Amino acid sequence: MVPGVFKNSFLDVIALCDHNSGKNVRIFSNVLKEFGKVVIPGIEIQTIEDVHILGYFYDIDSLENLTDIVYTHLPKIKYDPEKFGYQLYVNEKDEFIGMEFTPLSFPTDLSLSQAVNLINKYNGIPVYAHISRKFGVLYQLGIFPNEDVKVVEVNSKDDLLIARKHGFVALSSSDAHFINQIGERYSIIEGEKSVKNILDSIIEGKVKTIWDL
Repeated sequence: MVPGVFKNSFLDVIALCDHNSGKNVRIFSNVLKEFGKVVIPGIEIQTIEDVHILGYFYDIDSLENLTDIVYTHLPKIKYDPEKFGYQLYVNEKDEFIGMEFTPLSFPTDLSLSQAVNLINKYNGIPVYAHISRKFGVLYQLGIFPNEDVKVVEVNSKDDLLIARKHGFVALSSSDAHFINQIGERYSIIEGEKSVKNILDSIIEGKVKTIWDL
């Protein structure tokens, strides 16, 4: 079961960032806290330019309020789970409790600027996701746009060097889409184990990637 995987993980801090949604975060946050994990409420928004941008939040309420807005910017289509995949809600025991019929796997009609502004509006931290991979800002646009983004996610030492050359704080994270990917990459973040302290440390650049160790 997924909660058990996190329980046995060496990770102290885990950011939960579903695609275009934060509606599963509250339940899993409660479970992981019981295992002594710090949970960063998060989301991964896909913009109209097909860029993935993460939002890290200080509280779940802010994330859920932002999610409600993101839903209004997704396509108004009939979602066929047989065609596009099943989007499931589960409880604390990882048991099925419902389905989501909003097309979360599609891009929103939010521009990158609008997505960044929306994350900032709810006191979140915008982070360019997997910058050189598909849907990363460099992969899609070839440049770092002049946006209010100070943190990026890197997946290689080359990415790390590029990010720091442009003055970004770099995070190395697993970007796990499957259970066996959890903890493949991680960051060392200074500060006490709380959401506020961790996010404040990221903003202040008190971070080491696995390529700094």
